[in-house]
Amino acid sequence: MEEKILSIEEKLLRQAERKRRKKRKRKLIRLVFLLCALCLLVFYLLSDMSKVKSLTVLNNTYYSDEQILEKAHLDYNSSYLLTIRFWVNHLLKQDPLIRSASLSKDLQGGFTITIEEEKVIGYLSSDPSQVLIQGVGIQTIHDIELQNVPRIGAFTDDQLQLLDDAFEDVDTEVLAMVSEILPHSESYNANMVRIVMNDGNRITTSYNGIHLLNSYKKILPQLEGTHVCLFMDEYSGNIIKQNTDCVNSSGEENPQNNE
Repeated sequence: MEEKILSIEEKLLRQAERKRRKKRKRKLIRLVFLLCALCLLVFYLLSDMSKVKSLTVLNNTYYSDEQILEKAHLDYNSSYLLTIRFWVNHLLKQDPLIRSASLSKDLQGGFTITIEEEKVIGYLSSDPSQVLIQGVGIQTIHDIELQNVPRIGAFTDDQLQLLDDAFEDVDTEVLAMVSEILPHSESYNANMVRIVMNDGNRITTSYNGIHLLNSYKKILPQLEGTHVCLFMDEYSGNIIKQNTDCVNSSGEENPQNNE
């Protein structure tokens, strides 16, 4: 009877040993699989296969594509998998000229950065690094020389705030046609604005009339000659050609309809 009991115990011990061997074998297989997967991942990350295949920047005008990519810390050595969208967007939005940024990835291994820029009204003639950004105010910009941005004359702080508000509704396409924005005074209104366009035409208006700049392109075919003087009437909404010399005269201008 005792021998039979010992025989059963041996069988149980052998079964337990076989189970332990199977568990160790499965653990070993899993460990080998994980090590192989880790090796493959490291090989992939170190190879050119993991690098981004294309880099595209959209809607940027103030900065070049290269400057945007530099700010985003991206180049063709960047990893497709390890590049985090949130972090890239965060880096770009630190720039005062960038309102928002969005990085997207495609299945072909490409990155596309879509930029929404702030509206730059102009830079101060007294200090070109001081830039008036619509809705934001004066910001200091050191790392870029802005192109096709108006020069702003010697306005007071209160007048700069009026300019900020006035240009809110002016299209950026029209704003790019402006060369200079200068304070101006007339006998009937000492608080006016003289706007010099890139084509040499000059526009006089009040702060409340600046939004009429959006109609400038429509009236261009009707103008004759160069360095034309115009008056934008905030009350009637009309843009009127003047018969006075606003280029050489700083006195009172009498707007007259050139019909």
